[in-house]
Amino acid sequence: MKIVYVVTGSEDGILGVYGNKKGAYKEALRYVDRYVMENNCKVVSYNKVCNKLKDVYNASIEMIDDWGAEINADIYAIPFNHNTFGEK
Repeated sequence: MKIVYVVTGSEDGILGVYGNKKGAYKEALRYVDRYVMENNCKVVSYNKVCNKLKDVYNASIEMIDDWGAEINADIYAIPFNHNTFGEK
């Protein structure tokens, strides 16, 4: 069974589907990057995201700016079974 990683943005919906955690993490960071730079925020580390994905199959990277506006990117780990679509 393969696991795919779906990245969604709080304002834009699905940002991409990735075959590995690192690609999904990079896309999530790219999405929140503008807020990180403008507000000097601290970002969740790659290792923490990986551990969270192992435990509950989703992780969130979120930023809250000085005015209380929030932007986040979520990563969902979805098990993908190749035999799901019609083959027995």
